[in-house]
Amino acid sequence: MGLIAMSERDLPRIEVLSKVVAGRMTMVSAAHMLDLSARQG
Repeated sequence: MGLIAMSERDLPRIEVLSKVVAGRMTMVSAAHMLDLSARQG
């Protein structure tokens, strides 16, 4: 995998989404943390 450029705003989103993928957080909790509806997340 190559280098991926992202903004400072994207870093917290990546951390939250990686927790969802790892099974350490639910989609509903992640959506709440990212200030999204569960359907947007």
